[in-house]
Amino acid sequence: MIARRIPLALAATALLIAGGDEPGHLLDHDDAPTPAAQAPSKMTMPPGFVVKPFAAEPDVVQPIAFTIDARGRLWVVENYSYPIWLEGPVGKDRVLIFEDVDGDGAFDTRKVFFEGGTSLTGIELGFGGVWLCATPNLVFIPDADGDDVPDGPAKVVLDGWDEKAQHNMFNGLKWGPDGWLWGCNGILSNSLVGKPGAPAAGRVPINTGVWRYHPVRQEFEVVAHGTTNPWGLDFDDHGEAFITNCVIAHLFHVVPGARYDRMFGEDFNPHTYERIPTVADHLHWAGGHWTESREGAGHDRHSLAGGGHAHVGAMIYLGDQWPDRYRDGMFTFNIHGHRVNHDRLERKGSTYVASHEPDLLRVDDVWFRGLELKYGPDGGVYFTDWSDIGECHENDADGSHRENGRIYKMTHGDAKPVKVDLAKLSDLELVALQGHKNEWYVRTARRLLQERATNAEAPHPMPEARAALLRMLADAPDAPRRLRALWALNAIGAVDVENLIALLDDREESVRAWGARLLAETTPVPPDVVDKFAEMAGSDPAPRVRLALASALSRMPTSEYRRPLARALASAEIDPGDRMLALMTWYAIETEAAASPEFATEVLPTVKLPMLREFLARRLVSADPAKGLAALAPALNSDRDDLRSDVLDGVLDALRGRKQVDRPDGWSDLYAGLSAVKSPELLDKALLLAVILDEPKAVEALRALLLDPKAGADRRATALATLTERRAPGLGRDLPGLLDDDALRARVIRAMAAFGEPDAPKILLDRYARLSPAEREDAVAALASRPAWALALLDAIERGVVPRREVSVTVARQIQALGDAALSKRLEAVWGTARATSADKAALIGKYKAILGSGQADPVAGRAAYERTCQACHKLFDAGGDVGPELTGSDRANADYILENVLDPSATVAHEYTVTNVATADGRLVSGILRSQTDAVLTIQTANELVLIPAEDVEEVKRSNVSMMPEGQLETLSEQEIRDLFAYLASPGQVGPAASE
Repeated sequence: MIARRIPLALAATALLIAGGDEPGHLLDHDDAPTPAAQAPSKMTMPPGFVVKPFAAEPDVVQPIAFTIDARGRLWVVENYSYPIWLEGPVGKDRVLIFEDVDGDGAFDTRKVFFEGGTSLTGIELGFGGVWLCATPNLVFIPDADGDDVPDGPAKVVLDGWDEKAQHNMFNGLKWGPDGWLWGCNGILSNSLVGKPGAPAAGRVPINTGVWRYHPVRQEFEVVAHGTTNPWGLDFDDHGEAFITNCVIAHLFHVVPGARYDRMFGEDFNPHTYERIPTVADHLHWAGGHWTESREGAGHDRHSLAGGGHAHVGAMIYLGDQWPDRYRDGMFTFNIHGHRVNHDRLERKGSTYVASHEPDLLRVDDVWFRGLELKYGPDGGVYFTDWSDIGECHENDADGSHRENGRIYKMTHGDAKPVKVDLAKLSDLELVALQGHKNEWYVRTARRLLQERATNAEAPHPMPEARAALLRMLADAPDAPRRLRALWALNAIGAVDVENLIALLDDREESVRAWGARLLAETTPVPPDVVDKFAEMAGSDPAPRVRLALASALSRMPTSEYRRPLARALASAEIDPGDRMLALMTWYAIETEAAASPEFATEVLPTVKLPMLREFLARRLVSADPAKGLAALAPALNSDRDDLRSDVLDGVLDALRGRKQVDRPDGWSDLYAGLSAVKSPELLDKALLLAVILDEPKAVEALRALLLDPKAGADRRATALATLTERRAPGLGRDLPGLLDDDALRARVIRAMAAFGEPDAPKILLDRYARLSPAEREDAVAALASRPAWALALLDAIERGVVPRREVSVTVARQIQALGDAALSKRLEAVWGTARATSADKAALIGKYKAILGSGQADPVAGRAAYERTCQACHKLFDAGGDVGPELTGSDRANADYILENVLDPSATVAHEYTVTNVATADGRLVSGILRSQTDAVLTIQTANELVLIPAEDVEEVKRSNVSMMPEGQLETLSEQEIRDLFAYLASPGQVGPAASE
């Protein structure tokens, strides 16, 4: 297996190019970045665009974040802490202010506003000071008089962000249209955020997602959970939030209450069941090497895709200087591709679809590392360049090039400088700016209005501003400008409940949606609003409005308020293809279903979307199987096959892996009714349920189905899985007779491990030579699961029945984990040891680099080596497992990167990819990644299967800090196989036939 660490990515390595006649040769990077004055000559952009250096080293270094104040000045965070954070330079991070006085596009003055910071990753201005992400704290540095000198020491506003987050630290500060300060949070650690001194019970958990903080009410909340390492946030013309992300998909539409796809781990709510996917219809990588300033294998294909999987910064261009065709486009830096990706956002149902547009900017310099981009008062776009080499954080340890950094400005055509100082404008002048084409004016003016209106020391009523904004809300010609008026009214506290209720019947769907959203934040929500929400859920034709209502439901305080809207949402027509609306509806009604099983059973027959019916049934049974099944009896006795089928699917999902399930009251009548249905599909599902409930006749019927060679392979496979999970008596003795069935053989071998029949090792080893490569892996894994079986496996290795090379390091480590000293000694004598390599990693890297450069390589042969050593756990191109991260988008053509991960996989590994050993009461050891754990079931992903273990059968659980990927993987390969494997890993696309074809 080859594990890929989580990239946002800025570290130094040499690059391996697989191409020409010498796949695997090393290519050194340039010794220094292109000088700043010459750097634009290395940049390719559409005709009419111009890039000029605004600031560069030594005036600015390590620019990780910036914002723009009301005078158009740049406030820039210099981060010296990266990449080793708290173990690196302490107290060196700082905040600088740059101003272009003469309007020529380059800075003229530079000030140091703050120094002495550590782990600074985000900045925003407002409410009399500067806000900074400074893990573990969100800090506020007061500068009420605006003299660019702190009025006092930094104040910790919130704390609790986990310092172990490293490159997943919280970031991306930006004021939202709702008047809250928004930010992002990465996946590598769990944080409990709250005010300093708050107890754990008074804190909010977050491990990845988006959050917000209200600067006046001092409230913190998580907006949405999920993704991997979001490092860019912006809002479109309708106030909809978007984040850019690393490793997995790159773009997500952020809706309050949403739960998104994650790289690993489970949502805090175990009843999420399914998570919301990306809005992008494409990926920005297609394999091959990342460096686009060099020609090599896969260059064209990879380049067309977009450059790589690490994205930083997010800008939806709403300025007024670039051509209109770029307005509303999403722009983000692609670190691996040294470029700016451009996605086109278009409405689709309740959400959006993001389609790939030609890249806006490409930089022919391997040192270019764009991090953030924002448009300013003249509509031109400032962007930063971290200016370092490499892509993955760990590779350069503390070899980061802290002496570099640039800021550029990108304009189009004849750029005209502007001089601004919005803070000097009157209230009505700031109101007038809500109609400006350049959103920078809109947002800055709105924040200034909010500051004035909420200044506790100098109350500032705004009757004229309110009147002007209400006129704009009523009369503006389009939804975006009307929304700006609404947001400004909300910011200054000048919109009342009556205004918002009136908006629920507005002509514009976005205005109706925002009316619902703001009303849901009203405390308390008026009763007539609740009834109106329920009416809209069933009648409003706009999916965007119903999405806002689903989002609003979770904010309602009591079941009395939630119930009418939950019922209406559950019963509404929902396009199954609109996963955003479908899943947000589930997240909304799940809360009510958990609080009231009666609600779930009452609403179930009216639900039109099959997924919601299935999830409601699953939620009911998960809480209390017997009571849940009894409550579902009316639905299961329905004359509607579609309802019965969906409910049975949910029930079976809820009961998977459970050992003891009590039968519900009235089970006999219920089973009799289910057994009388005419649909073969329903009969099979009913039979599976009956087996789980230990119905004797059902167990025998399912065994008969399994043993019937004329039955369909899929039906027999399902029967085998269910009977194995139930540990059906006598099944262990039936399994050897099924080994001659090609369709079932692999599943049968895995099932034999669960039963522990004493003659199983001999049976498996006697036919070992006739098994396929994949079946041999299953057999070896099964034999390593019990001490006596493992001894038989070692004897077979010694006799040559099982080649040593077919026993992976993963298997050897599992045998060691059995805890039998004599067995471990026997393993060492017959197989060898899995050597720890951290101490001599550098020497081993040198050894394997020499091997890589010592001969020709065949990527087709490398595919066979990959299938034998890596494919069970990792997906590459179109095949592979999901035990570890997918490799297609990783930096897999980088020799140093691959070698460091393979030779020392446990050096830096996310907790979710470490090994857990589970000992069962019947003497079996299951080793793998702990996918989930409930009171009833442990789910373990091994190298070759997903194992569900009833909690009653668990004798001991031991979690380790060792990667699921073991050390010593390359030691099982010949030198030629190593070269072939690396050539295959570096391939731009799939090569040759699979070994099994």
